Amino acid sequence: MKLLKLVEFHPLSISLLVRQLQERRIAAVGQRLAQLLMEVPATAEEGANPLVASLLLSLDRLDAGVKRWLPRLGVFAGGAFEDDLQAILEIEAADWRPIRGQLEATGLIQAEVLPNIASPFLKFHPTLAPVLWAQLGEMEQTELRNRHAQRYYLVSYWLYTEDDKNPLATRAIARRELPNLMQAVNRAIATTDSDASQFVTCVNRFLIICGFGQDRAALTKQMEQLNEEVGSHTWFLKLTNQGEALRAAEQVMPARAIFEQVLAGLGKMPSYARCNTLRRIGQCLVAQGQTAQAVERYRAAIVESERLEPSDGLKRQRGTLHADLGDVLTDMGEFAAARLAYETAGELVREVGDDRSEVVIEFQLGTLAMLQHDLQDAATRYQRALQAFRQLNEPEMEAKAWHQLGNVYCMAKDWEAAEHRYREAAALFEAQGNLAGAAKTLHQLAVVIEGAGRVEAAAAWYEKAIEAFQKVRDFGHLSKTLNNLANLLQSQPNPSPDDLATARQHAETALEIMQTLDPAAAQIWKNYSLLGVIAEKQGRQPEARAYRQQARQAKANYAGTQHELKRFAPLIAGVVQAVDDAEAREQLLPTLEDMAQRGWTHLIAAIRQILNGERDAATLWDSLDMEDSMIIQTILQGIADPATLQPLLDDPR
Repeated sequence: MKLLKLVEFHPLSISLLVRQLQERRIAAVGQRLAQLLMEVPATAEEGANPLVASLLLSLDRLDAGVKRWLPRLGVFAGGAFEDDLQAILEIEAADWRPIRGQLEATGLIQAEVLPNIASPFLKFHPTLAPVLWAQLGEMEQTELRNRHAQRYYLVSYWLYTEDDKNPLATRAIARRELPNLMQAVNRAIATTDSDASQFVTCVNRFLIICGFGQDRAALTKQMEQLNEEVGSHTWFLKLTNQGEALRAAEQVMPARAIFEQVLAGLGKMPSYARCNTLRRIGQCLVAQGQTAQAVERYRAAIVESERLEPSDGLKRQRGTLHADLGDVLTDMGEFAAARLAYETAGELVREVGDDRSEVVIEFQLGTLAMLQHDLQDAATRYQRALQAFRQLNEPEMEAKAWHQLGNVYCMAKDWEAAEHRYREAAALFEAQGNLAGAAKTLHQLAVVIEGAGRVEAAAAWYEKAIEAFQKVRDFGHLSKTLNNLANLLQSQPNPSPDDLATARQHAETALEIMQTLDPAAAQIWKNYSLLGVIAEKQGRQPEARAYRQQARQAKANYAGTQHELKRFAPLIAGVVQAVDDAEAREQLLPTLEDMAQRGWTHLIAAIRQILNGERDAATLWDSLDMEDSMIIQTILQGIADPATLQPLLDDPR
């Protein structure tokens, strides 16, 4: 205890002293340690430095030949894989083995052996490199730093190109080597190395994967000092990194402007770079709610990619493009086309053995299943994706999987299960500084809390989400959150005039935003419906009718409505046939009676009016909700032209 008190019971010092006590008497260790504590320069704040003294005590036991090599370890940031260390120090394995043995014996390094990775990772004691580095001259330090930067550029490039094929190994290496990679890439930028742009691109990939968004932004900011010739590969990488950093920070408009600049600078000839840039522009358009334009960009990129020389890299790129196209088509409600795009993407990535992309497509198919109300399939796919992303050490995608699982349970009205999953997602998003992802989860937490009946708490969560969406300028989600808060306020029993006025204000603001976005992606009919309800409660009947008509028209124009109606196809077809067929009408009556008893009273009343000859849609719609209105509209269209029912009766795929 007296010995440990000399180092103030510091855990890192204790780990070194324990090694010494295996070979030396405690009195000898204490005497030498006390001497070193007197010799080590004191810091103004803390006095003698026990960590440095403990290190020097360990160095006492090393051979002189070993000690000569130690200062060179100072070029590394906390450790290194053994093969990289030997290459940078230019030391043969036979010479290195005794050095490593002595350093391990004293506790100055620890070797970590990783599955399927031949070289062990050697972790240094935190005081080892900083203390010894200062013993080298400036010329030798510069030479070592240059070799360190060159080696880690090669490491970064290998990791970048290998990641699609062997992500478990590459990410295990990258997580341990990120301090060295960051040190090396910063040197490459500072010395204006010709490979700096490519180096940044490679390192940025793993900063994104590991959730270090701020480090990525800082690294990209440093690249702005590099001057590159327009059209060159380094120019392309520099601007692309800048655009990606802006997009990650939700600054979509300036990001898109940079990508448009890149596209113009690349010329008209099809190329891998042009395809990637078209994809990035498409992603920006999606974020801006311009889904139709995004589809055009993705399809243009796919067409260009088909004109290039075939390769595994190109197949992987085409798979990504088809998957992105599937996302947009899903947003637009074109589910059959979206599934085809995802299946095409899956075939392409399987051909090149890209397991990670297969997981992403599994995730996307989960979203498609959820929108098609197949909650069991969606939950299964998301759970598989969650486990895979956790294994791949991708906290960003893990957070998204938690969020989507929350959505599934929310749709199932299992509020407790949904809230648990949203909180898991929010914690991961916030830990990574992903404000946009956290904002979406805050909104969903509000939805769940509202569903559980906690009205005041739900309103507070909606307000937090609105503030977050305003901060990150995510106007699409801002409009939906404003709409949800407006609906919460107006839907309470006997809402006050003030509540109705506030609800109307929120809903009108949401409508102004939605009118600048793609109507299908924004689901603008929900906003029109809500404004109609508020207007009716405020006694503004003409406005209420006008809003309801706009809502029905917008919902009818949504491609996803056709899919939603498929589960009512037998009813719709039966009513159309029963209009002119007495026998069919007799067969239909028990179905109508059963549905009326199960709560579909307004819909069945409207159907009976149709069977009695009513054909005026406005008259039939008066007491119907949106879903019932679409059913009635489809029946009326089928009566006028039976051919319009054919898409509804086709196989879902």
